[in-house]
Amino acid sequence: MSALILISVLGALMLYLGIYGRKNLLAPAGIVGLLGAIALLATGWHIPHGLLAGMLEFDRLATGFSIGMAAITALIFLFGPDYYQRKQWHVAEQYALMLFSLVGGILLASWTNLLMLFLGVEVLSIPLYVLAGGKKRSLRSSEASLKYFLLGSFATAFLLMGITLLYGLTGSFDMGKLGAFMAAQAAPHMMLNFGLFFVVAGLAFKVGAVPFHFWKPDVYQGAPTLVTTFMATVVMMGAIAGFHRFTAVTGMPDALAHTMALLVLATLLVGNLSALRQTNFKRLMAYSSVSHSGFLLLALLSNGPTVGTTLLYYTFTYALASVGLFILFTVAKRANHGAEHNGIFKGLFAAKPWTALCALVLLLSLAGIPLTAGFIAKYQVFLLAIGAGWLKLMGFGVLMALLGIYYYVMVARELFLPAEQPVTFSLAPLNGLAVALCTAAVLALGLWPHLPF
Repeated sequence: MSALILISVLGALMLYLGIYGRKNLLAPAGIVGLLGAIALLATGWHIPHGLLAGMLEFDRLATGFSIGMAAITALIFLFGPDYYQRKQWHVAEQYALMLFSLVGGILLASWTNLLMLFLGVEVLSIPLYVLAGGKKRSLRSSEASLKYFLLGSFATAFLLMGITLLYGLTGSFDMGKLGAFMAAQAAPHMMLNFGLFFVVAGLAFKVGAVPFHFWKPDVYQGAPTLVTTFMATVVMMGAIAGFHRFTAVTGMPDALAHTMALLVLATLLVGNLSALRQTNFKRLMAYSSVSHSGFLLLALLSNGPTVGTTLLYYTFTYALASVGLFILFTVAKRANHGAEHNGIFKGLFAAKPWTALCALVLLLSLAGIPLTAGFIAKYQVFLLAIGAGWLKLMGFGVLMALLGIYYYVMVARELFLPAEQPVTFSLAPLNGLAVALCTAAVLALGLWPHLPF
């Protein structure tokens, strides 16, 4: 709870610094504050096991997700000074909105009450509707903001319908009472199944699962790159954490399990096949994110005792690789006069060999190549699927993982091709530090996966 308060106050401080034009202090203050929040979370200082009449609970897994989201946000803030160096107005608001959205992510990681689930989803999402339209003179950015808002509103309606049905059955928003109600049912209950389906549909939108994924490519492409980075990492972690807390209580009734299996199949297939066709890097990352959502849903479907730790490891390592790649994408985009196609990485190895090797490691991690954290993440998901008896689904997942290697390798290939015209890649020191930290973490967690877990 102390970390939630600290991050909220930190967001208000960002606005205060913006009023007085102290743009140079925004990122340093934000990073120091986030490190303080991580320290509070890691030490458990002033955090009882039950908060707000048991509506929040910071158990070990919730604390892990919260620390992970705060750490990724701090890395994104390292990216901020260079990204916003040409922008003079409303910079403080961008930092503040990301911090407020982070609060929603932490609420999703620790909720035990359906009202707090709804609050977490809304606190996570509402700042993003504004952030997605951060490029005021860009029609594509305005379109991204509007699409995300409209589709997000539909997802909220699904979520509220599900919560209403579950409340009507149990007379309580408490997940413990819902679990007890489900345990007492000797036969399938139609109203219960509808409630579960609606909540799952609302949460599936937040993780970008098919058929609730249509917002991702347009929003990723239209939003400012720093905002896209936040959405691809922190938002994914928060949504998956909230999803896991729901399925951990409800379990996997047959009807829900079959629905989730169909979601996994569709998400893996559509995400990977769509990514193969993309020439725009941000759209490729959007569709590849859809495919990663499929693997995460497969872990949720398996519903074993180690699911939470696997989800934390997968989302955190995925976030590390994504942050590093989006930073390098921004560097390459500037060097190529604003172009966003995959070919903008050409000539990077010739100009900056170590930077290109970092990009290669990050891409291979997303592809799931051995000796990287991405390989361990997918391997753990497949082990869970085998243990739960989803052998055919696991085999399909392996096939899709192999297919996913292709489009990541095609981007990696561009790193080593000569540029068609002279380009100058300029990597700011803080950006270089963030990329180096992401690369080192991806390699370390690939070699010693149980080190922080």
